[in-house]
Amino acid sequence: MSALKLIAIFLATLMAIELIALMWLYFSVGSYKAFWVDKAKREGEITYLALGDSAAQGIGASSPMRGYVGLLAGRLEQVTGKKVRVVNLSTTGAKIADVLRDQIPKAKGIDADYVTIEIGANDVKEFNAVVFEQQFSELLKMLPKGAYVSNLPLFNSRPSSTKPAKAASNIIERLMKKYPDLRFVDLEKQTTENQSVFGFAPDLFHPNNLSYKNWADAFWAKSEYHH
Repeated sequence: MSALKLIAIFLATLMAIELIALMWLYFSVGSYKAFWVDKAKREGEITYLALGDSAAQGIGASSPMRGYVGLLAGRLEQVTGKKVRVVNLSTTGAKIADVLRDQIPKAKGIDADYVTIEIGANDVKEFNAVVFEQQFSELLKMLPKGAYVSNLPLFNSRPSSTKPAKAASNIIERLMKKYPDLRFVDLEKQTTENQSVFGFAPDLFHPNNLSYKNWADAFWAKSEYHH
């Protein structure tokens, strides 16, 4: 068999693997959502409320619990020795406006002990600094005291979005200074310092298990439960 034919077979195999991986990623959206809906029905001594987008759903991880929300829930249980109930109101594709319209109203009826939110990544594609600041400012007013609020991760796999993502992160960090009762999580710094070509899901956008651990580390470093 010629070298060219071997190369062609190898490339075709890689393409097939990538296609299968992308299909798995696509179909995981529904199954991960169902997982969190079921998870919220289970009782716990500590209630963890998660708000946000597909990252909070754990899309890209090998299982929902391998996303940053799942990892944080596991760490809370390990440190406190208490059962954690996770109410994950995040939705794949959510923008800030979606959180304000759909997630915040639902969150008001939940007495949460631990709250996290990372949102804005889906607002970057058609970034408008004025609108972003207005909406994020409104969001911060509605978050419960003690909530952990992150800026955006490094967008190094989307070069055209890197600049607006950094601008969005700067807006978030600046606005957070007005809310001392909220906890700022520098996700941009964490992901910049822990870059890896092996840190992406098959779509080269969502984090995978490796990167979600970095995300969890960023939130956990600011946690009152962290020792």
